[in-house]
Order: sequence, then structure tokens, then C-alpha cells
Amino acid sequence: MTVNHSCVLSVGYFDAYFRLVLASREPVVEKAKEFIETNFFKGEACYYGEQSHRNFMTAFNKLKGSTKK
Repeated sequence: MTVNHSCVLSVGYFDAYFRLVLASREPVVEKAKEFIETNFFKGEACYYGEQSHRNFMTAFNKLKGSTKK
């Protein structure tokens, strides 16, 4: 998937990405987060900008909260 550095990636984008990683690679939310940080963000939190990283964390926290129920 091609990502443009000039756009802000939405919470919905990261929600879908988390679900894809959870289904295909890492069944644990924290491990999926580590995988995405390493492979998508290339180990640099703000690789796609601060707002995109905030949206990533919002999606992570939302998903993490929904798995505790």
C-alpha cells in the first residue's frame, strides 16, 4: 500500500490496519502495535507526521480497550 507523506492518516485507517495485522500476523494487540511501529513507521514514531501518530495511538487505545471486555 502506498502512503503519501503529505497526508494525515485517519484513526479509521489505523483501525483497519490493526485488524489486518491481528488477523494475519500477530493475534495480540500489543504485539501488533510493535509490528506496525517497526514495519510501518520504520521505528520512528512521527515518520508520517505527529497527527498520523496520534491517530495510530487513538486506534491502538480504542482496540486495546475493546479487547478487555
